[in-house]
Amino acid sequence: MDKQIVNMLTDIQQNIKELDSNVKELDSNMKKFDGKLKEFGNDLKKVKETVNRIETSQTEDVIALLKVGSHRSETDFHYLNTRITEIDKRVFTLENRAER
Repeated sequence: MDKQIVNMLTDIQQNIKELDSNVKELDSNMKKFDGKLKEFGNDLKKVKETVNRIETSQTEDVIALLKVGSHRSETDFHYLNTRITEIDKRVFTLENRAER
C-alpha cells in the first residue's frame, strides 16, 4: 500500500512538473504573441499614416487637375471669343460692302 501511495505521489509530482513546464511554455508563447501584437500595431499605424498621406495627395492632385482644366477652358473661351469677334467684324464689313 505504501508503495502504491509513493507511486501515486511520484505520478502527481511528474504531472505537476509537466504542468509547470507547459505553463512556462505558455508564458513564453504569450510573451512572443505580445511582441508580435505590438509589432502588428506599429505596422497598422504606418499603414494608416500612408493611407492618409495618399488620400491627402489625391485630393491635392484632383484640385490641381481641376485648376489646369479650368485655365485651359478659359484660354479656349477667350481664343474662340476673339476669333468669333474678328469673323463677325469681317462679315459686317462684307455686308456693308454688298449693300453699297
